[in-house]
Amino acid sequence: MILDATQILALAPDPASAKAGGQLATPAKWSGLGRSEGALWGECQGSGKNPYRTQIDLGGSAFKCSCPSRKFPCKHGIALYLLLAGQPSLFATADTPEWVGDWLRSRQAREEKKAEKESQRSAPANPGTQAAAEAQARKREEKREDKVSRGLSELRTWLDDLAREGLASGRARGQGAWDAVAARLIDAQAGTLSRRLRRAGSLYYQGADEDRDGRLAREMASIYLLATAWQRLDQLPVALQYDVRSAIGWSIPVEDVLQSAPVSDQWQVLAQTTTDEDKLKARSTWLRGVSTGRWAQLLQYSVGTQGFEHVHTPGTAFNGELCFYPGAYPLRAAIRNQAAPAPMVPVFDRLDTLDAALDACSQALAVQPFLDRYPLVLRDAVLDAGDRRRVHCPAGGAAIALHPSFRHWLHIAAISGGHPTTLIGEWDGHAFMPLSVWHAGRLYNIESDLAA
Repeated sequence: MILDATQILALAPDPASAKAGGQLATPAKWSGLGRSEGALWGECQGSGKNPYRTQIDLGGSAFKCSCPSRKFPCKHGIALYLLLAGQPSLFATADTPEWVGDWLRSRQAREEKKAEKESQRSAPANPGTQAAAEAQARKREEKREDKVSRGLSELRTWLDDLAREGLASGRARGQGAWDAVAARLIDAQAGTLSRRLRRAGSLYYQGADEDRDGRLAREMASIYLLATAWQRLDQLPVALQYDVRSAIGWSIPVEDVLQSAPVSDQWQVLAQTTTDEDKLKARSTWLRGVSTGRWAQLLQYSVGTQGFEHVHTPGTAFNGELCFYPGAYPLRAAIRNQAAPAPMVPVFDRLDTLDAALDACSQALAVQPFLDRYPLVLRDAVLDAGDRRRVHCPAGGAAIALHPSFRHWLHIAAISGGHPTTLIGEWDGHAFMPLSVWHAGRLYNIESDLAA
């Protein structure tokens, strides 16, 4: 499938790359353009003597370029794809050049090696070797659990002191005090909880948020509940134990997740958002199955200017199998296999109302109380022109608060013209953060299509 210009620009790692790619998407800057059934290539003249060789695996939306950029895809990859979408006649069907063929073969070899490793993992192991490996792994696990227990015990003491002194005392301590506690959690190998505590401390300095104190109190209560749950981990259901460990900082190898039973469906890519903290970028992509109606969250991470390994473009859909990470209410998933993506034909039904969405969220929280966000689709949503902090849902006759950090009210108003529209986003139990908009037959992902 060939993506359109909007979808291609959504692949860019940042707005600057998207803009530069658009400027390079002119025939005068390219030579040696060609394509085969599954690949695309061309050479772009830069400031050096030799042109940059750029190539794209159309089947997997994978990019490679000889330029020195560490961004993925780079501006040359974006430009080459935009050229194909806008002027396909420039690309004659030809035999794959050696430099493109070598790359495609290396990609295939890596896939085969990966499949071989997965096969070896599932093959019976030597009983003695396996027992020794399991014993060493358990010893490492017990050592980490001891460190986490000590770290969370210190955290509970610190939170008790904060409660006695009052939340207002946290401001006087300054962000440095919060960062120090967060650093001790890093030492205790509770990295996920550490980042959450640091973000909580930053709420003190978000002056535009009228509900800042309430949000901080709720977040502190949630963190305290999590620390308490760790102390009583053995008393919790096994599925919920996975959620507690994940919220603290444990991760499960994706190879292990892919061994679980898959869920087959046509998966629609409905929303995507990227956060950047301490040079670590995290990309969250929300999918929903057409037949099952099941939500799935894909999480990817990258460091510095490094791009994300896989590209999932909002507004597309693919047939495939997902395997879900264990938990009391599984949302995070990994892709076992997928067909080539295609433009999605959205499936929004009568259940995509505020009442139905909140009811589904309450059922999820009943089994997984540590769930900090839940995906919602709101049909016929109307922005409140008199109060930009709220969105109305006439189908349910109610309104909900928009998240205080939401900054794209005017963008949505311009798209919808004040008429009812469909919003897709995340609900944190108190406020709704729109991530994408479906209107007049098109999906607008707010981060990639509007924020730039």
